[in-house]
Amino acid sequence: MEPIPLPSDTHFRQPTLDKSEKYALKEYSLRELINPFPKQEEFLQAIDKYKYVLYGGAKHGGKSYILRWALIRQLLKWTVLGHKNVRAGLFCEDYPTLQDRQITKIKAEFPLWLGTLSDSRTEGLAFVLRPKYGGGIIALRNLDDISKYASSEFAICAIDQVEKNLRKVFDELRSIIRWPGIENTKFIATSNPGGIGHDWVKKLWIDRNISEEDPDAGEIHFVRSLPSDNPYTTKEYLAELGRLPEKLRKAYLEGIWDIFEGQYFTEWNPSKHVVEPFEIPPDWKKFRSYDHGREAPACCKWYAVDFDGRVFVYREFYQSGLDVDQIAEQILELSGKEEYVFSVADPSIFHRLGFVDRYGGQTIAESFARQGVAWYPASNRRIDGWNLLHEYLRFDENKEPRIKYFKTCFNSIRTLPALIHDDKRPEDFDTRGEDHAGDTDRYLLLTLHERKSSKPANSEEENFKRMMKLHKSSFNAYYYA
Repeated sequence: MEPIPLPSDTHFRQPTLDKSEKYALKEYSLRELINPFPKQEEFLQAIDKYKYVLYGGAKHGGKSYILRWALIRQLLKWTVLGHKNVRAGLFCEDYPTLQDRQITKIKAEFPLWLGTLSDSRTEGLAFVLRPKYGGGIIALRNLDDISKYASSEFAICAIDQVEKNLRKVFDELRSIIRWPGIENTKFIATSNPGGIGHDWVKKLWIDRNISEEDPDAGEIHFVRSLPSDNPYTTKEYLAELGRLPEKLRKAYLEGIWDIFEGQYFTEWNPSKHVVEPFEIPPDWKKFRSYDHGREAPACCKWYAVDFDGRVFVYREFYQSGLDVDQIAEQILELSGKEEYVFSVADPSIFHRLGFVDRYGGQTIAESFARQGVAWYPASNRRIDGWNLLHEYLRFDENKEPRIKYFKTCFNSIRTLPALIHDDKRPEDFDTRGEDHAGDTDRYLLLTLHERKSSKPANSEEENFKRMMKLHKSSFNAYYYA
């Protein structure tokens, strides 16, 4: 195929080459237009080799710039291979961000001879390559409602700062990356440490926590770019980053993903809070705490408290998609013959469902009790609970933290440090994050401080009777309906 001709008024060389060299010429010419620095070049090369490519990991790594130009490059590559009018999607978390980070820059950077920015009824806001360059389309979209794109199709999707989004956004976009005749479809993105999606982004691209049996295991690649990699980063800007507090400096300057802007539990330190499992002494008091979920994960955690009041999280159950009887079965199996001072749960499970379930109960708590797992309602004072958890996590050179986690409690260790502050309510965290493991800790600590005189039940039957007594109105609603 003939190479795509560049406009005559550009400074790019177009010598006559034989057919085998024409594709290489096009690549060279485009790079001359983009002028990428080495890390950006590495990103472009990675897109050729891998399906899912993440770029960045720190401030001022040239992320947004190379992302939009990478889409132009890919559309032109497909044009050379004979694919015309191919659609790409360029996404940001909301429209103001899309306008600021991409739309204004496209207006300034993309030359008119290459294509036009238009807003049509059929395509919406998009940059459209001119026909002689293949007519490829970069649709400019925001992610405030991912369901809008359920029927869309793109050969390549790009998210600028993917960490600003939940995992479901990535999964939904993956499902619409398809194009007739193109097998090497792509997903590319940029990211900094932090944001509501910090945990899943880190897990997938940084930690590469993916099963080798997953067909995409070999298709995931991360290109780290730091401010020092960008030749356009000024000494003054680097100095500003160097003056930040230690944790932010490590995230923004060094690209360390264990620390990031907006982190809610800044006290978290795996070397202090994660311990090797050990046999719980028989005279330590034990407790359970539960946060219900079906579509979202159900989380149950087991706690042991030593004679100094230190709390050890020694077991966890964390799974979605299960009914109450299945969850109860798992909890009973894991609990064995252990006795607990009390078992507490999210008070919402004591609210009436408005119908009788298949186990004869009108509340989730009743359904659990009939399966042999009885809960007391936990206090649900969010801020007080989070303040307690902050206090228990806190440590210094003279004081160990008052709560520690067995290293087998994977989901607690994974999700707690990933929670971020709520922009509208800074004393709380963003509830769009994966907060189930944190909620169980909150319920337990609040109840510990409110019910220090509680005595252990002699049996599940006694526990059930106590719960009925405490929540007589709920049960009466069933028995006398």
